[in-house]
Amino acid sequence: MQEHLLNLYSLVKYELEKYSNLLELLYQERQVLVERKIEDLADIISEKEKLIYRINNVESERDDLLAELSAFPHVGSKSLDAATLIELAEEPLKSEFADIFDEVQRVRTEFEYVNATNKELLLSEYEYVSFLIDQVTRIEEPGETYEDDGSLRSPVGKGMFDHRI
Repeated sequence: MQEHLLNLYSLVKYELEKYSNLLELLYQERQVLVERKIEDLADIISEKEKLIYRINNVESERDDLLAELSAFPHVGSKSLDAATLIELAEEPLKSEFADIFDEVQRVRTEFEYVNATNKELLLSEYEYVSFLIDQVTRIEEPGETYEDDGSLRSPVGKGMFDHRI
């Protein structure tokens, strides 16, 4: 069983490395959003997709290892959460598991924070672009688009595209 736990530790360590790489990309994404260098966003999104694909594969392997571990008699009906894995491991693996699970929690918390910040930045950018489009096209112009007889109503004011430059 200790060999399975060691394999699981190695896999969790690798998975944590990938999540840390993803976190770095989220910080880069935030910087791009703050600086409004939107053209750089496509490359970052592409890298994020590749990392997420790798992480999904690692998670699948981790689930397989956990299923194998659950078949051991020492495990029984216990859920294989971090506390149980630390309990099942022998030293020095026990302390290594404790350390890596602390690091996983730290990265997870930071990940959630940066993701929430990026979401707010994206929403702000969306609102700004929508405002600019409304100003350019005069969407908020008073009145109806069509007359009672179905013909197109003439605009009351001029939009930006209606002015000669």
